[in-house]
Amino acid sequence: MNNLRIFFLFLTLTPYLLPLTAFAQIDPPLRIELESAKDQQDYKCVSLANKGVAVFYQSAILSVDTAQWVFIHYDTNLVRTNLFKVKIPNLCQYMAADFSNHKLYLFLQKPAYRKDSLQNYLLEWDITTNDFQLFNLQNYKYPYLTSIKVRDDYLFITVNDAKARAIIYYNYKTDAKQTIQFVDEEIISIESFGIDTILKKTNFCMFLKNRQNARAELFITDYSGKIKERVALPFYPDLIYNSTKISVVGKDSLLLSGAYSNSKDKKSKNSYTGIYTLLFVKNRFSEIKTYPFGALLINDSKLNTLQFSEPNLTMNEHITQSNGHIFAITEICYPEYQYTSSSYRSYRHYGYDPPVQVFAGYRFASACILEFDAQGLLLNEWFFPINNVLTQSLYNLVSVYQNNERNTLMYYTYQNMITSQYVIGKQVLSAQAAIPVELMNKTDILEYSSGLSMRNWYDNNFLLSGYQYIKNTQRGKKRYVFFINKLVCE
Repeated sequence: MNNLRIFFLFLTLTPYLLPLTAFAQIDPPLRIELESAKDQQDYKCVSLANKGVAVFYQSAILSVDTAQWVFIHYDTNLVRTNLFKVKIPNLCQYMAADFSNHKLYLFLQKPAYRKDSLQNYLLEWDITTNDFQLFNLQNYKYPYLTSIKVRDDYLFITVNDAKARAIIYYNYKTDAKQTIQFVDEEIISIESFGIDTILKKTNFCMFLKNRQNARAELFITDYSGKIKERVALPFYPDLIYNSTKISVVGKDSLLLSGAYSNSKDKKSKNSYTGIYTLLFVKNRFSEIKTYPFGALLINDSKLNTLQFSEPNLTMNEHITQSNGHIFAITEICYPEYQYTSSSYRSYRHYGYDPPVQVFAGYRFASACILEFDAQGLLLNEWFFPINNVLTQSLYNLVSVYQNNERNTLMYYTYQNMITSQYVIGKQVLSAQAAIPVELMNKTDILEYSSGLSMRNWYDNNFLLSGYQYIKNTQRGKKRYVFFINKLVCE
């Protein structure tokens, strides 16, 4: 295997600094490949922070009741250190994962089949001792799952499905369970479940509705699910909360941030007015701070040129945290249509059948990125163009990474390209640049890629993973692989 590296350059701005590219390619990146059956996506990859990365998959069916799964541990240089074969109940499906305190937790679900009822399991892998334990979650019968977190023998399960919404506190070693649901109130959504490991508390926000009103409430509980605080977010007559992300910013201090809409604005679905921040300190909310997007469409020349009416505009928002700061990323996209006509157009009394309008997907146009400090004060605002991205469904595309010197990298992956731009404060250090994902060999040619995912791994290291169909011109062979590339930001 080639020794491969990609570097993100982070430099201090000086008056003599020439324009930079956000990626400086010294050598191709460290990379591993695992071959798969064509168009099958069987491999799962979970970051273990500075302990490496885990890859796992079902390798064989041993009997009607038992399957064999393979777990591979790679170190931070993507060198394989261990491979384990573990017996798992047959027909189990991987649902979600969490990594904490040197242990990887996998939530597995065996659907109801014939006379068997639905079964849920938690697999615990201690990567320091390489011990595996499988726990049957006998008191948990939900078929739905959104995410999990595990701390101190407690499994926290968020169910945010259209058919069921609840938060379950489950001690997987004693089977003690506590469920947060409401009989007289409908849960519209569960927002931002988080854990304060210092105070051993959990916090989340729920959007609730009953016959009288709809509102957003902040909940703080202990690890067993006992509610310690339940506080409604401040009411403002002209403001509607659309989403909430909770960040622990100090002892007894939370920062809530998300999207909001003005009541008088006629917004289409998935659109909103701007971003708000709201500080919760010692059981009290501060005054809300709002940052409207009124100038967003005016400032974005691409959208101005396209002259879209507001109801056709979709704004895709997500909140992330890096270097102790909060970043609100609003991605501007619009539905795109194509007109097609059949080669066998029939003639009717009114003429030929007209062309048919077909939905082509959502065309991403640009991203507006707001940076806030721990008090919710706006520090910076950037516009990040998005080029030639057309998807069938909306998802969070752009990501942000900031190092200790507050150098900020904005990036996204699409098809086989990584597009990025590097800024410090309000100054742009590099023009937007795009580089291809490096392959294993110089004689490799990429046929296509799918499922690309790039995320911060630990410190200034990144993981890029996905599937690729590759042709080798020298050997004349093709291979379909699951790959992982390591990228280093320097």
